[in-house]
Amino acid sequence: MNTSSLALGQSQRQATEMRAQARRLNERIALRAGLALIAWSRRQSERLSHDAVLLRQQNTRLAHRVRGGDLQRVALIAPHL
Repeated sequence: MNTSSLALGQSQRQATEMRAQARRLNERIALRAGLALIAWSRRQSERLSHDAVLLRQQNTRLAHRVRGGDLQRVALIAPHL
């Protein structure tokens, strides 16, 4: 074996190792990005669920007020009929 063959073999091993490191790094980044997206999605669901509950409560209170107002009007008008 000559010196250039040894150097070529070493540089190929280094290149292979660098590709393996890059692949592992990409896998870790992809995993972290995926976990971050899942966490964000869960937070969004929780926030939307909370907002939906608040909106339903607000609509229920409004409906009760409107119904109460209608009943008062009917009660006030009915004795005059």
